[in-house]
Amino acid sequence: MISRKKMMIVCISLIISILISGCSSSAENENGVKDDLNIVIFKIGKADSILLSIGEQTVLIDTGEDKDGEEIIDYMKKNKMTSIDYLILTHFDKDHVGGADTVLNEVEVLNVITPNYESDSKEYKEYLEALKEHRIAPHKLTNVFNFKVGTAEFTIDPPQKESYSGDNDYSLVISVEHGKNSFLFAGDAEEERIAELIESGNLEHTFLKVPHHGRYNEKSTEFFTLIQPKYAVITSSDKNPEENEVVDALNQLGTEIYVTRNGDIFISSDGESLRINQ
Repeated sequence: MISRKKMMIVCISLIISILISGCSSSAENENGVKDDLNIVIFKIGKADSILLSIGEQTVLIDTGEDKDGEEIIDYMKKNKMTSIDYLILTHFDKDHVGGADTVLNEVEVLNVITPNYESDSKEYKEYLEALKEHRIAPHKLTNVFNFKVGTAEFTIDPPQKESYSGDNDYSLVISVEHGKNSFLFAGDAEEERIAELIESGNLEHTFLKVPHHGRYNEKSTEFFTLIQPKYAVITSSDKNPEENEVVDALNQLGTEIYVTRNGDIFISSDGESLRINQ
């Protein structure tokens, strides 16, 4: 027969095992999400820089203007981020690629992803010099590209044509899925590029980074209607504010709108709910 003492030890061990198992399963919600996805959209005027982190991994979408690189690096250092897993440059306008050389020079960047075209701007040439110095070969996309960071799934949609009349329509468009939440970062896509996205279908997302700093075009309302965003962020400034037509179109959909000219925007997703602070 099992002694009372041995029986007690077996019971205690069983209880501990159940508690450990319960703690482990509670760390993962029903969508299989373990870590929060945290996003900061920087207040840097009419320019884009968006830092996403999940667990120990980070993704940076765009780098603002030349002077903005140090602000990005300062934020990373304060938050003990020492490397970037993916640097995504949506296109090569100075307000998106300007701080790229600073970022490349200050922290380790494991992968660089860009559209497949070139620019002759000073900021682009400085970016190329930094790539060369650190022996980094960028991935120039011509096809849809997918990768995972933790439990966040990234899909990057490149422009479908080889040439456009302006740089904005070369914009990479990034979709991120994190549990029940989905995020669409639309670069500076204008009418021609937005038409491509509309034709591709399946645009519904929880969150939208509004393209081209809140400039309105003939496709904007249709684009927003297909996305049906609960939340939207516009990267604008007091000098270059968002256009009223964009705000009106989003308001008609019941979208909660944030603008970076009012300050940095912090977003956190646990795969179920979404929290935004400014």
